[in-house]
Amino acid sequence: MEEKLDNKPYVLITNDDGIRSPGIIALAEALQPFCDLLIVAPRNQQTNMGRGALSGNNIGAIEKKVMKINNHYHEAYAVNGSPAQSVAHAILELANRKIDFCVSGVNYGENLGLAYTCSGTLGACFEADSVGIPSIAFSRKIPMEHQRSDEFAVLDWEEEKKHIQNIFVNVMKNGFPNGVRILNVNFPVSINATTEVRVTKQAYMNYGKYVYPDKRDINRGHRLEWTFNDKLNDAPKDSDIYAVHFDEVISVTPLKSTMSVDSKCYYAMKSNKIIET
Repeated sequence: MEEKLDNKPYVLITNDDGIRSPGIIALAEALQPFCDLLIVAPRNQQTNMGRGALSGNNIGAIEKKVMKINNHYHEAYAVNGSPAQSVAHAILELANRKIDFCVSGVNYGENLGLAYTCSGTLGACFEADSVGIPSIAFSRKIPMEHQRSDEFAVLDWEEEKKHIQNIFVNVMKNGFPNGVRILNVNFPVSINATTEVRVTKQAYMNYGKYVYPDKRDINRGHRLEWTFNDKLNDAPKDSDIYAVHFDEVISVTPLKSTMSVDSKCYYAMKSNKIIET
């Protein structure tokens, strides 16, 4: 894609897999022709951190790195903290002007259904949104054994980068729909230039589930196994889960910045005397 934007936006690139992830390099390479980039990510793997924060010694320590982006060297910053903390340090310490967008990913593993509450990829976006920065999260479906790891599977990113460019430039030209603050984008296992990009709804169901191990020493503990939810067939056909898992198309899910109900529900609760004022 050769189209150039007249005024380059200042874009914060981050993730939850950590500064060493090939996914963040792919994301930066996709956006670099169109943006001025600020690359700030956790120093270590921070999958499933949501919008949480780390505590302990040296939290917030920042290490300057150098990344090779499209055959050019670019400064990047590794933060000893969570994805949300990385975004906060980027905004408060490292940005040299107002950040126009936060783009998080590309995550090793899909973020579908109710996973948005625990996803560090989306947690970074929620942190940016809390200070008024519109955000996009990109995630890629891969086998579960390659997720949540410091050993990153070798993947080809070329098709994903083309779609990232198309989605981002369209957002730059047209903006987000009214009331939308975050786009949650998920790629299926395999895509090409003609793969459908589908606007979806978030499925109200868990994409994965914990499985109790056969043997467990209750005193020493045991990590619960994680596998697909066995009820995925119940996912609505207009949902993010159905799009990525069954139809194998690219899902773009618009998210609002609030979980609260609308005024009609509020007044219905009052009239039903569920709450008293």
